Order: sequence, then C-alpha cells, then structure tokens
Amino acid sequence: MKDTLRQSRSPLYLQIAEILHQNLDRGVWKTGDLLPTITELSAEYSVGKITIRQAVKILEEEGLLESRRGRGTTVLPPPPVRDRLHLGTRLSTLVDHYRGDQPALDLLEDRDAEIPGKPLIGEISDNGYHLLQRTHSHEGDTYCVISIYFDKEVFSSHEVEFRTQLALPVLVDSEDIDVARARQSMTIGKCDYNLAGLLSLQVGDPVVEVRRVICDRDDRVIYLADVTYRSDFVCLEMDLLP
Repeated sequence: MKDTLRQSRSPLYLQIAEILHQNLDRGVWKTGDLLPTITELSAEYSVGKITIRQAVKILEEEGLLESRRGRGTTVLPPPPVRDRLHLGTRLSTLVDHYRGDQPALDLLEDRDAEIPGKPLIGEISDNGYHLLQRTHSHEGDTYCVISIYFDKEVFSSHEVEFRTQLALPVLVDSEDIDVARARQSMTIGKCDYNLAGLLSLQVGDPVVEVRRVICDRDDRVIYLADVTYRSDFVCLEMDLLP
C-alpha cells in the first residue's frame, strides 16, 4: 500500500481521502460508527498524522464525517442518492430520457464553426455548421459542458427551440428533420483546466467524454455533440446480447 501511494502523482492526502471515501461507499464504516483514530489510520497507511487529518477534513467538508474533540470522528448519514443521467445505447432510449427534463442552460459560445476532427459516421454538410456551447445544470449543479454543431439549414429552421431546449428531442420530434442514423462514442478522461471551474471539479478528476453524431437519409451530419460529463452524474446501461 505504501509503495502504491508513493508512486502516484496525486498528493497523499487526496489519495487517503479517496480511500476513506471508498470505505464509506462500501459500508466498511456505517452511519454512527467511529473511524479508527488518527494514529491508527496513520499506521495503517504508513503516512503522517497531518496527512490523515487533511484527508478527514475533506470528508468533513463533504458532510460525510464529523469530528469532535475527545469523541473521535463519526460517520454521518450518507447524502441523498443523486439521480443519474442514463446514457443509453439506443437513440430512442436517450431521447425518452431527455423528454420532460428542463435543465438550466448557460450559453458559452454561439457562432458559426467547423466540426473538429472526423465525425464517427456520415459526411460533412455543405451548409456549414453553427455552434452552441453551453453548460447544463440541475438543482444548481452543473453536470456537463456540451458543444453542439448543427447543420445551418437545420439550425435555422428551429433556432428558437435549439437555443432554449434540449436539442435531441427537438431533432427527433420535428417532422421536417430527417433523422436516419446515429452513433455515439464514450471514453473516460480527466478534467482539464478549462472545464474544471465550469464543472466544479479539480484538474485531473475523472470525466465521461461523449461524441454523439446524427445523420439524415443523405448521410449528412446534421448534429454533432461533444459532451463532457461529471462522472458522478452519469450511468451507462446496455442490453447484453446472448
């Protein structure tokens, strides 16, 4: 354990805080339990007492622990379980999940732009693209930063809706928009400097990065979204074929 901790680039107190957090999640310590003493934890993980105190303080600030002089550190009831965004493997499932959801939308960029890199499927439209970059928030918590590239012709036909609503239901439900196929890729990445402040994360925290592409029947890319989600806000579920 000692060698593993020393090899990581992350500060020791953050590594210990994560270990303690995992123990709480796994039920090693339950609500009302007393944590081992600072001395005991220091010996168990072969780190200094100051490092343990820093780690415990982080969990106190998260509302998971409470320390009282002379009484030790007590495990508090866990916070309410957050509803997670389910990133489905079918477009219809994903759209159904979005219908009726009304997150707060905070616009960051609004301009003509070229699609970055190569789309997963389809061909680039000759119409060009319009970029809306914004954050999505729920109950005051920002859970993703999304950059959406709309085919200009499609964007102009539903500009008001795209600016004020979630884009996927608008695309799929509009009779004048021809959705033929879609694909998305997903990777686990690390939060960078530019997004850390927007997502209330630390640089290097885990994030889920999604590229989602929708094409019309001419195989023209009419929608491409690059999304960075907080990893603690999303869940991936899929059917396993026999």
